[in-house]
Order: sequence, then structure tokens, then C-alpha cells
Amino acid sequence: MARLFGVIDRGLYKEYSIFGYRFNMIKILELAQIIDKLQKSALSFDPWKRFNRGDDMDNAFMNLHIKMNALLAPKHFNAKDLFEQKIRPLNMVFLDSNISYIDYLFPYLEGTFANNVPPEKNPNFFYTCGISTSLWHTHIIAEAMKYNEKVYIIEDCFLRSIFSYTYENIPPKYQKSIGITIDDITHYVDCSVASRLELMLNDKDLIITDLQKQRARKCIDRIVKTHLSKYNNQPIFKPKIGREGAPKILVVDQSYGDWSIIKGGANDETFKLMLKCAIKDNPTADIIIKTHPDTMSGERGGYYMGLKPHDNIYLMTEPINPISLVKYVDKVYVCTTQLGFEALMCGKEVHTFGIPFYSGWGLTIDYQRCERRTHTRSLEELFYIAYIMYSHYANPDKKSRCEIEEAMDYLLRLRDEYFQNKERD
Repeated sequence: MARLFGVIDRGLYKEYSIFGYRFNMIKILELAQIIDKLQKSALSFDPWKRFNRGDDMDNAFMNLHIKMNALLAPKHFNAKDLFEQKIRPLNMVFLDSNISYIDYLFPYLEGTFANNVPPEKNPNFFYTCGISTSLWHTHIIAEAMKYNEKVYIIEDCFLRSIFSYTYENIPPKYQKSIGITIDDITHYVDCSVASRLELMLNDKDLIITDLQKQRARKCIDRIVKTHLSKYNNQPIFKPKIGREGAPKILVVDQSYGDWSIIKGGANDETFKLMLKCAIKDNPTADIIIKTHPDTMSGERGGYYMGLKPHDNIYLMTEPINPISLVKYVDKVYVCTTQLGFEALMCGKEVHTFGIPFYSGWGLTIDYQRCERRTHTRSLEELFYIAYIMYSHYANPDKKSRCEIEEAMDYLLRLRDEYFQNKERD
């Protein structure tokens, strides 16, 4: 049986351990309120429903985990400290994923374990890939409790790979992610609590220097010029869609039921409202609806799958580089997609209908407001914090960590190689 509760006498004060989290008496009352809510949820829990659907208790468990992370989060967290743990070598426990270059980021890594954890290895770094209410995520959290360790949330970085992991029969090097984000609270798409990324963006004491802004601007300009995006297999060209001379409004579809929608304060109705507003606000414009790359692979559908072209509404189902498409339009309407931030980098007016990480900082026109976000940020500041401070990159050729500029070099070489091979085929 895992030890869920413990007390350590520190002399001047007692340190309590609950569910693998350590804290003093100051936090007890706040924590008690959260546990009380969980207890009420557990009393109404239907075990047959859990057997058939597998989400009720897992959902409560994941939400408790995230709320406790938020409650007990330190003021500052630097993931790079994890990379440099020489005194305490890392033994990782994780959910199997497509992030296969993660070990390049940890030079003092001793071992990784996906499921059956050897106790003699003393695992000390637990993480999940993204957030979900699946049984496997719950399993990782429960395992961490046994060892009094917290669970970190890892996600692909914003400049990821050539292909998405949803495509089949693709050479691994084109599909593996070259970087990650590490959050000690929740996923950056989760607007229910402040993620570490949000805390950094909202921190008035986190000053981005002029030199750092200049570095961010160079990266932004290079991304726009070279058409770098999260996925980079789509062809780069100027589209021909809509009426000649008419303003162009881009409405971006997303994968149905994606966690960025569920946790980003949006649902089916949000997408209906977004399209309605785009049409109403721009009566003389062409409305171009772009499908998500994952829907192209046949893996998942989108929110506008059943929509037919009519009047001034056009569907863009043809594969195209996101930057190429954004450059072609005048305004961009998004829910939570990263493409909205890429549109900001391209200098476009961006309307947000969910609550993505880049909304609420004074750069976007927001139809939902996150009251926690009270600070304003320039585009360069937002980029530097999200793409450079919060993201961590690896160079697969060198099998080591690298800076964003080197990661971009690698992605561009890999993309050129992919396009050249495609032409020969």
C-alpha cells in the first residue's frame, strides 16, 4: 500500500506530506477545501460507469492533481535545473510517447521506465505527455505518490517536426519532436488554472531585456521568412482561393475534441460563434475555413467537417504551409490553435474565441477574458518567454541540447531533405 500521508519534524515547524507533495501548515486549510470537493465527488462516483467509460474518477483525480500543483507551486521554476541534476541522477517514469529525443535533454539520465517501475532504481522524475483523464495518466500520478515525487507535464514545443505523429508510414526522423515544454503545474493549453507559462507571462518582475527582445525579433523574422511552423510537411505556395480583390478572412478549424479545446474554454458552440462573428464582422470579405493537419491524415475530424462552400464561404482542404496561408489573408479567427500566434508573428489581426496561451496580453481581440491575466506583453516578450525560456530543444545530429536558433537550422535542413526526396519520388 502506498504511503499517502506523512509528517516530518523540522524542529521549528512540521512538514506534511500528502499525495507526494510537501508543505507546511499554512496551506492545510486551502488544501482541505480541495479534498472536501473531491470527497463529495467520490461519494457520487458510479463504479460501473468507471468500468464502462473510464473517465469519472480519472477526471476527478487529474483535476485534483492539477489543483494541488497550482496551490503548492513555488514562485519560480526552471526546467533547466532538472537537466543539470548531477548529484541526483534522474530515473524517469513516463507515459510512452512520440517524444523520442527527450533523453538528449537529460545528460545525467540513468534510466527510463514506461510501466513496471523497478523499486531499486528509486525513480525520481515522473512525467506525462500532455494531460488527459486516461487510466494511464492516473497510473503515473499514483506511481509518483509512492515515491513522494511530483508529476511534470511535458508537451511538444511550438517548432516540432516535419510530420505530426498522427500520420502513418512516415520515417521516424520526420515525425519525432525536436523539443519539449516542461510545466510543473498544468499544460499550457489549460486555462482552468495558471500554468507555469501563464505565471511567467503575468510576472511583472520578469523583465525581458532589449537584447533578448532583439533575439526574439530575429527568430520571429526568420520563422516568417522561412515559413517554419509546428509541422513542416505542407507545401509552401501562394494560394488562389476566393474572389479577386475581396478581403480575406481566415477561420481556423481544429481537431474535434482536442484537449486544447476542452481545456481552452471552448466547445462546439464556440466554433459556431466564431464562424458567425467572422461572417457578420466582414460582410464583403471572403471567409476561408482551414482544416487542421490531423484531419487530413484521417485520424480525427474537425468542427466544420460537414460545412459546404456557399456564397462567400470557401473551404481550404488542400495542404498548405500555415505561414503561406496566413500571409494571404487580412484577419485570422481562431479558437485555441497555435496558428493564431503564428498569425501575430505575421502581423495579422487575430480574434480569439477560446483562451489560448497567447490571448489576454494585449495582442489579440478576445471574445473570452481570463481575469488572471493582468499584465501586457509585446510580441517579442511573448515569443521570448514561450519559445525560448519555456521551450527546450535538442539537436538530434549532436544528440544534445541546443538553442532555438540551432533547432531551426536542423528543422530547415530536415524539411529541405524531405522536399527533395519527395520530388525524386
